[in-house]
Amino acid sequence: MRFSESKQLTTSSTRYCIDAVKSCIWQRAFGKISLLMKSFGQEFYPYESLRAIKFADKTRITDRRALVEHVASELTQASEMTRLRIAAKFVQRYFAHTNQEIIPAPQHQPFIRLVARNRRTDTQIELMFGRLAQVDKVVGHLARELFYPVCVLNRAPQGVSQSSFAARNGAQLLSTVPILTRAFILDYAQEVWNFSNRSTLDRSLRVLQSAGLIARERQSELRGHPTAFRLSNHDISLTTWVWSLYEEFLPHARTPQFAISPSALQVADFARTFLLSNEQIEAHKEAARAQQLVAGTRDGGLKLIFGNLDALVDTLLVKAI
Repeated sequence: MRFSESKQLTTSSTRYCIDAVKSCIWQRAFGKISLLMKSFGQEFYPYESLRAIKFADKTRITDRRALVEHVASELTQASEMTRLRIAAKFVQRYFAHTNQEIIPAPQHQPFIRLVARNRRTDTQIELMFGRLAQVDKVVGHLARELFYPVCVLNRAPQGVSQSSFAARNGAQLLSTVPILTRAFILDYAQEVWNFSNRSTLDRSLRVLQSAGLIARERQSELRGHPTAFRLSNHDISLTTWVWSLYEEFLPHARTPQFAISPSALQVADFARTFLLSNEQIEAHKEAARAQQLVAGTRDGGLKLIFGNLDALVDTLLVKAI
C-alpha cells in the first residue's frame, strides 16, 4: 500500500515527481508499515516565538547561547530549566544555526526577516506555523494525512475504507460538517503510523487549534459524547501563500521553463498543511498573479518570477500585503 502522494511539476519537456512526504522514513516491521515520527514535544507559543524572532532580527545577534538565554529570561514558566528548554526549541524551530552560532545572521535569513518585519500579526503566526509543521512531523502529518482528506475533501483518510471510517469515527448517520474524533485519530496513528504517544498527539492537536485551523467540540449527540475536531472557518494571507509556494517549489525550478501544474498546486504540501480548499487556492493564485508575484501559464498553472527568497521577501515587505 502506498502512503505518499506525488506532485507533478511540468515544464515544456520534463515532468518532475516529488514525494509529498520527503523527510519521513518508512520501515516495514511486524507485517505493517511504520513511520518514524519526529516531534518537538512543545506547544506552539506563537507570541513568545514572535518576540524572539523580532529581538534577533533587531539586535542581529549571532551567539546561539546568548539568544536562548535572552528568550528564556522573558518567559514566565517557574522553572529556569523549563524556560531554557522552551527557548532552545524556538531557536531550533525557526533559525538556521550551528551548535554555537546563528548562521547566517538573523537579518540575513529570509524567513526571519519576513516574520519580524511583517506588519500583520495573523500573517506572522501563519508563517511560524508553516515552519513548525515542517520540523514537527506529527503536526504536519495530522494536517496533511488526516484533516485534509477528511475535513477538506470529505473522504476517508488513506488506508481506511469509507464504511470502516464512518463506523470508527463516531458512527455518524447524518453529518453536515466533517469531523474527526480524538479516538479515531489515536487509533489511526497507532495502526497506520505505528505511533502511540497520546500526549504528543494531543499536544499536536492543540498546535493546530492554536494556529486557527481546527476547532474542538464535544459531540453531545453521539454515544459517549466523544471529543472531536472540525475545520475552522479560516484562510491564510496572500503573503503566507506566496512565501509557502516559493519555499516549496523554488528548489525545483532549475530551468526558465519550469512551471507548476494546477494538479501539483492542489496537492502541494503547504496547501494541505494549511488545509486549503481548491477554491481558496484558486483565489490566492489569481491574487498573486494580480500582484505580479507569479506568472500564469496557458493550462492554468504558475511560473515563479523570483529566483531567490531574499528578492521575494524584499518585494513582499514593500507591497505590505
